Amino acid sequence: MPRRSFAHTSRGRAALWWTLAGVLALIAIQRLADGFLQLVWVPTRPVDLAIRWREVQHWFAGQPVYLGRFAVYPPASYPLFWPLLGWVDFTQARWLWGATTLAALAWLAWIVARESGVESGAGRTVAGLLPLAVYAGRAVMVNGQLALHLVPPLLTGLLLLTRRPPSWGRDLGGAALLLIALTKPSLTAPFMLMLLTARGPLRPMALLGLGYAGLTVLAAAFQPASTAVLFRQFVGGAVRDAARASTQSHANLHSWIDVLGLGRGYTVASLTALLALGWWMYYRARGADPWVRLGVAALVARFWTFHYRYDDMLVLVPVVALIRIVNREPADRGAAVMLALLTATLLIPARLFSPPSPWQAIEAVQTVIWLAALAFLVHRVRRDQRSEA
Repeated sequence: MPRRSFAHTSRGRAALWWTLAGVLALIAIQRLADGFLQLVWVPTRPVDLAIRWREVQHWFAGQPVYLGRFAVYPPASYPLFWPLLGWVDFTQARWLWGATTLAALAWLAWIVARESGVESGAGRTVAGLLPLAVYAGRAVMVNGQLALHLVPPLLTGLLLLTRRPPSWGRDLGGAALLLIALTKPSLTAPFMLMLLTARGPLRPMALLGLGYAGLTVLAAAFQPASTAVLFRQFVGGAVRDAARASTQSHANLHSWIDVLGLGRGYTVASLTALLALGWWMYYRARGADPWVRLGVAALVARFWTFHYRYDDMLVLVPVVALIRIVNREPADRGAAVMLALLTATLLIPARLFSPPSPWQAIEAVQTVIWLAALAFLVHRVRRDQRSEA
């Protein structure tokens, strides 16, 4: 009788997991089909992809780029853009961007399924479907944004450098992956502080720095202005864009500064957040699960400067960290509740975030949950270290 009861419970759990997988699959099909068609097919151009394509074309034609209102990427990003945008017309670029976006999404799904730690096939399927079902994936496609291209190499590179012993192969591979991830520093720069706790960090950090400097020199060779002038133009444009866009974004230090009516202090607030993350990584989080560190870095990256909905893909990283905690400690109800809440903030219809009120309350609740998840993961590291001590 006990064995039969256990089998019945196992079948019930499996049925629940597969039902959830079916629901996520339906959500993913609807969102990704719509996003992909708008990216590659509809007459309306994906706005961010169109801007980047035009900038890359101008950059390698020797025409000034930073005079444009939306030119906010550093010089080193343009050689990284070139393989997808520099040698094709815009119609071809849409299809190439769409194909590589789907490939990157499959890569991300594989990472999440494998790293979740879930042993059952149904559970791994649910974990793997999460990146496909969150609203941010569709938003990335519709706008022709970068998050799906950058998060998989970012996670792979950091896990490689964190888990494997130092070697030239590991260090070159990890640095190359992180160099790709730095195409959009506002999305990925905070993660680089995790290198402080990598195994043998000096060589990969040096390789990353040399690679980035080399890309900068290569990019500057195609522009009439000097490297110093290009950097000055980039920084000025990025600061102006942050001031302009902060009022249109949410859940970040810049938008909170605007709510407080300060009107300045963006740079100081962002740098303070980075310093705090670096201090925590180096002095408080050594030895912690790499995914917990990644989860904290992802939430700080989401908060440290302005972001739109497509960059909410970052919040998927702490979801994986919480899945791992719940999988290891099923009795931890706090982690289970936090996992459910955080996942729900990524699966709800994105249209609910649009004004007018009362939908703005949903956006506020989402922000509170993200802040709570950050506090939970930081506390989790502290608690685990006390237990070990």
